[in-house]
Amino acid sequence: MITSRNICLLLIILSVVSGVYAYKLGSRTEAEQIFISAADKVEQRGDYSMSPVGVLKKVMMLSTHEVSESTQERNLTGAEKELRVKELSSELNSIYTIVRTDSVVMGKSSKGSEAIQLIKSSAEKMISSRSTGWYVFSCVLALGGIVVFVLSALNLGRRTTERIIHSCFLVTAFTSVLVLFLIMVFLFVEGLPVFHSVSVTDFIFGFEWYPTDEPPALGIWPLIVGSGAVTLLSSVIAIPLGVMTAIYLAEIAPPKIRNIVKPAVEMLAALPSVVIGFFGMVVVAPFLQDTFDIAVGLNLFNASVMLAFMAVPTITSISEDALYSVPPELKEASLALGATHWQSIYKVLVPASLSGISTGVILGMARSIGETMVVLMVAGGAGLLPTSIFDPVRPMPASIAAEMGEAPFHSEHYYALFAIGMVLFLFTMAFNLIADYVAHKYKQVGSATL
Repeated sequence: MITSRNICLLLIILSVVSGVYAYKLGSRTEAEQIFISAADKVEQRGDYSMSPVGVLKKVMMLSTHEVSESTQERNLTGAEKELRVKELSSELNSIYTIVRTDSVVMGKSSKGSEAIQLIKSSAEKMISSRSTGWYVFSCVLALGGIVVFVLSALNLGRRTTERIIHSCFLVTAFTSVLVLFLIMVFLFVEGLPVFHSVSVTDFIFGFEWYPTDEPPALGIWPLIVGSGAVTLLSSVIAIPLGVMTAIYLAEIAPPKIRNIVKPAVEMLAALPSVVIGFFGMVVVAPFLQDTFDIAVGLNLFNASVMLAFMAVPTITSISEDALYSVPPELKEASLALGATHWQSIYKVLVPASLSGISTGVILGMARSIGETMVVLMVAGGAGLLPTSIFDPVRPMPASIAAEMGEAPFHSEHYYALFAIGMVLFLFTMAFNLIADYVAHKYKQVGSATL
């Protein structure tokens, strides 16, 4: 039996388990211990002339040497020694990458002892950050358990309990909205500085995207056109497939076939985008090259086909729900007046469910324009205006994903990528606003509104 006492006990147990797991995550691994020990040795030697990069490389050299020495001293077989060196070296490389990309370490012109302290601090911060989330989660669970215990002990009335529950749901909803708002603020704060070095017109309508040149060329019009072309072509493929599949499943398919096709469509939505992109690279790209005798199989058409397959489940699911929500008396009245089944579908059911179908179509298009991994893998990556559906393109999400790791922190390139994210956000928000407008404009409430 589920009681407040059982819920309180369960939350406390989960809190303790989470806290123990967080403590374990916060402990140093062997590679981290070797790295920090090597940093201490570099500090003891007192070479104060090196920059942070030089100090970090020296720490890595000592760490690698320590791994080799400690492995040789252990009573292990040759294969076990090789495996240990490989695992520790891989973890040390990960630590090096994290510290090397830390703006606090590399952004200061420190040398010697100060640089070593910054490197050690960055490594310690990396270690502690692993467990921070779990500690917060553990505290939330413990707080929840305490609240449940206090409420059960106070034996509050029904109305008071409902008000408390209502307030909890309100706080949860407000938190979700607040998080989304803060993400939007961060996006604009990081993106707007690019317009100190380039005008809005040149940024939006510029034809050249060469952010690493001196001075950088930051025109994203080819990226916008690439995103628009991929979205438009994928919509041309996905909308008929999705809507007709929904009509077939809702009104035509026998139950046995529906029970097979519907899970298959839903499974298509469950496929990771990287798998669909890999399929486009390995299967579709060579097929396009051989069939159409083109130089590159990674192009606009390939990306559109892959995105269409990703958008079909969204369009199908929402359109099917919209068709099912049509009052049954509409179809019965149409058939009673002598209309055929097909006439009832396209003259009564589809118009009555137009709101839901339109919403599904627009949300499917929104998913296409915001998809990253597929276009990064199969669109070709050329930041040029396409003249054919078989030309390679570089949509906006692909540019952000491909270049963000290489852009220096707070450089013009960095700000420009966030500005691209702003443009992409505005496009996606426009799609959602249109879907909301269409859903309310053509909303049908019962049969009397037709």
